[in-house]
Amino acid sequence: MRYYFSFIVVLLLFCITVSEAQTVVTVRKREFKAGKSGFRDAWKHVKEGDKYFVARGIWYGSAYEEYLKAIIYNNSNAELNYKTGLSALFSDKKEEAAGFFLKAIERKSNVTDDILLFTGRALQYSGRYAEAIEKFKGYLNSTEKKSKANITFATSCIDECKSALIITKDTLRIEIKNLGTNINTNTDDFSEVLSNDGKTMYFASRRELPKSNDYYPDSKFDENIFVSKKSEGSWGVSAIAGKELRTSYSETPLFINSTNDLLYIYAGYENGGDIKMSVNKKGKWRAPEPVPYEINSKGSETSFCISPSGNEIYFVTDNGKDSFGGKDIYFIKKLTGRKWSKPQNIGSRINTLYDEESVALSKSGDTLWFSSKGHNSIGGFDVFYSVKNNTGVWDSVKNCGYPVNTPWDELFYLPSPDENKAFYLASNRGGGFGGLDIYHGRFLPPKPIAVIAPPPPPPPPPPVKRDTVVIRDTVVIVKQIAPVIQPEPVKETGIFLAGKVKDSESGDPVMAKIDIIDISTNLVVETTASSDVDGTYRVKLPSKKSYKVDLRASGFLSDMKRIDIPDNWPNEVYNFSIELIKVKVGKKVVLNNILFETGKSILTAGSYTELDRLYNLMNENPQMKIEISGHTDKSGSEPINFNLSEARAKAVMDYLVKKSIVNSRMSFKGIGSLQPIADNATPQGRSKNRRVEFKILEF
Repeated sequence: MRYYFSFIVVLLLFCITVSEAQTVVTVRKREFKAGKSGFRDAWKHVKEGDKYFVARGIWYGSAYEEYLKAIIYNNSNAELNYKTGLSALFSDKKEEAAGFFLKAIERKSNVTDDILLFTGRALQYSGRYAEAIEKFKGYLNSTEKKSKANITFATSCIDECKSALIITKDTLRIEIKNLGTNINTNTDDFSEVLSNDGKTMYFASRRELPKSNDYYPDSKFDENIFVSKKSEGSWGVSAIAGKELRTSYSETPLFINSTNDLLYIYAGYENGGDIKMSVNKKGKWRAPEPVPYEINSKGSETSFCISPSGNEIYFVTDNGKDSFGGKDIYFIKKLTGRKWSKPQNIGSRINTLYDEESVALSKSGDTLWFSSKGHNSIGGFDVFYSVKNNTGVWDSVKNCGYPVNTPWDELFYLPSPDENKAFYLASNRGGGFGGLDIYHGRFLPPKPIAVIAPPPPPPPPPPVKRDTVVIRDTVVIVKQIAPVIQPEPVKETGIFLAGKVKDSESGDPVMAKIDIIDISTNLVVETTASSDVDGTYRVKLPSKKSYKVDLRASGFLSDMKRIDIPDNWPNEVYNFSIELIKVKVGKKVVLNNILFETGKSILTAGSYTELDRLYNLMNENPQMKIEISGHTDKSGSEPINFNLSEARAKAVMDYLVKKSIVNSRMSFKGIGSLQPIADNATPQGRSKNRRVEFKILEF
């Protein structure tokens, strides 16, 4: 079968990968069986997962879902944990992989020769860089036979982790948001190109379309060019950019001129991938045609931009002369008229032994952004920049820092044409919809420094007068001088909030974003994050009072707790630790503070905060499906309890439907009093039993 070159496939062909070098492992039936109850269904999920696992590519995600269902039955089988970890690592669940590999090591340390290599990679994706380095070194120092590619890969990952330990110490004040489902899908969406006014976006997507080709090595569909319009600050639903821009192969937008009538694209069906251009006539894009520049070769040209002056063109190729390795950035200069120079390598300050990709220039043309797997990358492709000095030479390269860069891939950095200190980029980081997603970022102003005015100086003491002595009839009267009373020092009212954030099941530390909200104003007064190493955090609060603590972490359910710090709290630290619930298939979660009118299924306003948190979770994870169940205590007859619990579960589902969650992602049922979680003999126990839960069916 002939393979045509998708843009992303071209990227992957030049990435160091170890996915083909994994050890073949079999989950043995007799070792997996842990009792009759549930075994039959669990074993079906193992076998179904194996079918997807051997298919590789996009099917790793399906394998992961099947293995998860099997792990609910038996989570102690080393081989199953290894295969579940691999499926997560090679799909869009990379941040979930570490736990499965660590469990596999715990159960059988020598389950495979490469377990330490993959565990290190999974820990790197989880942001646990020091632990990842330890595992990579353990792999390199082991006596097991290793391929040259795996040794190179492990060594490169160690360098990335060391860079990450340095770079992530300084978190930049940057807000990065996913552009949502009008732009992004559960497959790759990337290579965004914006019109001069910033209101039209062209981008590539590998979503399925009629007559899509799926014969690419990664099992995904070919990419096509889509367009979206921005109105009142929001991007509209995207659609195919033009009939003439679409062939049965792959097209990706790369650059648009200042008058928005000339679009340069990557055409994957020409010589392994060439740069072409399309002209817009009367509002319609014409069929792509060859560019008038001598930049295409027998290899792949995958990136292109023109300087604001129009006198320089930068592009990426894997077939240029004097290449430093992989894909390099080249440029041509305008000479006279329509004549251009021969392509020149931009030089070793920019290009490395690894791949460089996705070039973009600032409005003034003096800053070059690009992605690279070299330099001091913290994982995969990172975004870097270089500034042209006074002599016209590109200066030393700098990493754009965290959170622009993560252990995942960051590509296609593009400064926003209509916003200062804003940008777009594509990344396959955790929390997206799947594959590469397009994000919008903006640099936030410096956090204001709270300046505490010093207490006013004490008033000067009154002048001391000499003692007055009056002699009258031999009686001496001495005027007493009043003592000077110093004002008491002003006591500082601030207090430190400190504690740990942990996984509710494993007790492992969790890196979470923590917002402290003043209950009286409902405003965020402080923001911090817990350590990914030990889960600790410490933050200074302005005063002793009541606050809400809002916690969010990738792969976990968000949570909000209230704390009440007494005004007479004697210590300078108020300790508050919390456990977060990991999101996984089969997990049951009690919805706290869901309140109904007595004996009815009518939600009260006090329920909306908790329900909105569930809505946000489902909105952020469009693949998530849940089952909502209502529960009662033992008061009353069971038929009444059942009907009431079912009606309350339906009320929760109806609320979410009104908030735009589609019916097909939810189901509901009543349990009545059949599944108590506390003693029905006490008021406190009955209160706990009256609850609404949701169970995660798909994620």
